[in-house]
Amino acid sequence: MRLLDIIILAFSALRDRKLRTILTILGMVVGPAVYVAVIASTQGISESIIDSLKNLGAEKIFIWRSARSNLDITDKMVEDILRTQGVKYAIPFYAMSAGQAKAKGMTVELSPAETYSVLAVDFQDIDKIFPGIKLKDGVVPLRGESVALIGSKVSEPDSKDLPRIYIGDAITIIRQNPAGEAKSHSLIVQGIFDYYGQSFFYNPDLLIFVSREAGKKLIGGRSYTGIFVVAEDSSLIDYIENRLKEKYGGDVIIISTKAVLQTVQVITGTLTIFLASMASMSLIVAFLAIMATMFTAVTERIREIGLLKALGFKTRDVLLTFLTEAALIGLIGGVIGAIVGAVGAYILAQPSPTEQGVSEGISNIRGQLGFHTLNIAYTPKITPELIVTAIGIAFIVGVLAGIIPAWRAAKYTPVEALRRE
Repeated sequence: MRLLDIIILAFSALRDRKLRTILTILGMVVGPAVYVAVIASTQGISESIIDSLKNLGAEKIFIWRSARSNLDITDKMVEDILRTQGVKYAIPFYAMSAGQAKAKGMTVELSPAETYSVLAVDFQDIDKIFPGIKLKDGVVPLRGESVALIGSKVSEPDSKDLPRIYIGDAITIIRQNPAGEAKSHSLIVQGIFDYYGQSFFYNPDLLIFVSREAGKKLIGGRSYTGIFVVAEDSSLIDYIENRLKEKYGGDVIIISTKAVLQTVQVITGTLTIFLASMASMSLIVAFLAIMATMFTAVTERIREIGLLKALGFKTRDVLLTFLTEAALIGLIGGVIGAIVGAVGAYILAQPSPTEQGVSEGISNIRGQLGFHTLNIAYTPKITPELIVTAIGIAFIVGVLAGIIPAWRAAKYTPVEALRRE
């Protein structure tokens, strides 16, 4: 008997029992749909995060003193790091993310997540930390304790509760020292940067840039807040990190984009495996449903099996007919499931009010650490390999579920089948 004839006969048998076939196919749809939606979403999120982090600068390393360490980050340490092979720049800085800023008669609480913060560096090093940053208005002073540069969102914030600051305006930075005394420093805005977007660790659009001298007066103490390290090439990041860890041990905390990338890849990989295993549970349910359906079909069609055997059908033909029915259920369910999963993945990618609230909560946590939130939008990664794999898994599940019922149907002899009927 030809394979095409077997397929036509199996399809006709399924069509004769429409309701049962539809319900069984719907049971099979869930597994491939969840599989495609989960894999496409997690891979899309992973790639989006990785691409975003790469755009922030894959050659950057951020160093700051551990809270339990007494190590001071001094100019000598900066020089030592600069002599490390592969280091292109070592830029010390002071950072201030708590305190107040007064401008235009308004007092603003410093907060990287909600308002802005202060970064004290040499003005000529700003473009090394934020490559490609451009001045929108004003000039970049060589130095000066009483001058400042501001980001685009500091000048024209999104919130109506924050002042608009322009060239020539005065800003007074106020900081409470550990003894409870307030230190203040007044600055005149000399330049405004054009919109830049999120960078690694800090968003320059939300920064008030002051000179290192001004930062030292505000922060006090002998130690810098941290050091921006820029490698000559991203391939040298691991080497530089290892050398710095060997030299300073637990006295400093070292974070690089590459380390974050590796962490993201591990987390998303583990999450993908976990969610895919959850999807496999629905495939087990579908396996049992197809097997139950096929056993029922065999029981109902014992007389038909006897007639087919009497007409000359071989055991192999009967086996393949019932096996093809189960395989068709799996195949059709797999195709529909893959389509539903692909659509579902795009629906899941749309932000909801709940997700926005969670993002704001993360922003507050990151703000306390002095970093600005990086918002990730993603597109599900739906590949031909993913679709084929989902359909293939469903097809295999159908075949496996139909083996025992098909074998049971095929072993009946014409006399036995007609007698049992």
